[in-house]
Amino acid sequence: MHDTDRLLQGLDPARDTLPPMTDAQAEALLEHITATARPTARRGARRRPLMWVAGVAATVVVAVGMIGLIDGPGQRSAFASTPAPLKLQAFEGTAAAPVLRQLAQSAEKQPAASGGTTEHFSYETWSLFTRIDGKQVTSEVVPQRYETWQKADGSTEQVVTWEGGQDKGSFPPKNNPQPPSAGGTEEMKHWILSQGDGKSAGAFLNRLNERSLDTVLTPQQVAGVLRALATFEGVEYNGTVEDRSGRSGVAFSVESAFGGLPNKQTVIFDPHSGKLLAHEEMLTKDPGELNVKIPSVIDYTTHVKSDYTTG
Repeated sequence: MHDTDRLLQGLDPARDTLPPMTDAQAEALLEHITATARPTARRGARRRPLMWVAGVAATVVVAVGMIGLIDGPGQRSAFASTPAPLKLQAFEGTAAAPVLRQLAQSAEKQPAASGGTTEHFSYETWSLFTRIDGKQVTSEVVPQRYETWQKADGSTEQVVTWEGGQDKGSFPPKNNPQPPSAGGTEEMKHWILSQGDGKSAGAFLNRLNERSLDTVLTPQQVAGVLRALATFEGVEYNGTVEDRSGRSGVAFSVESAFGGLPNKQTVIFDPHSGKLLAHEEMLTKDPGELNVKIPSVIDYTTHVKSDYTTG
């Protein structure tokens, strides 16, 4: 669970679903999406971190601004400079469920990942870490890049990199439940939600992101995830969106209070394989004790690679 999740506790049901869409309309829409050219992933521009006042250190990997602190005891810090929200499209009258089901059909036709017995994951995260000390609120932007190798025995090697530093670690096998091999809709929903609080659509998207950090899914399991998401109310279809690494994908979002404050979670899937490309969380109404303006992106994960390798 991210730092912001530990600060924001609570749960609220997702809002109502959009009007229905026929399967034929959804299929035509998905065909249009998959026919769109897919740009090559690109790295964002980088810059050196700015200096912090009061001895608060921060590390920056992607091009996001730092914050300054206002002098004087008991003063709140200046607003943290956070990434611009994704450019989501609004599709009035287009329900998410049929599009998700059509994407699931495309996903299960893809070849299974191969190439070894070691699972390899590469992902980048950007989180807003907040420390509340009396009346002083300090918010830091904390971007990091992870490279993880999970061996057949479950043991893990991990390298975490940020601007100015790197950390390497080895971890014993984890006792995590494995996803159902058949990839059934209800079975995948249960697996996603089996660890953590909540059973809402907001909880599902949050846990899906966490599951994707250390589990390579088969095409059938990916399809099961998409069909499971289609069963929730409050899921909105947002069309073709470019993630933070420049990849084009199909976006869906959910507004809820999962985590304690009104927020919007957005997931972006590959339009062919259905794999999760990115997950983002944005506060929409109330920042609570977090030193950010509204709306404000407070967390995102870009899943760069999830496959098998030797070693």
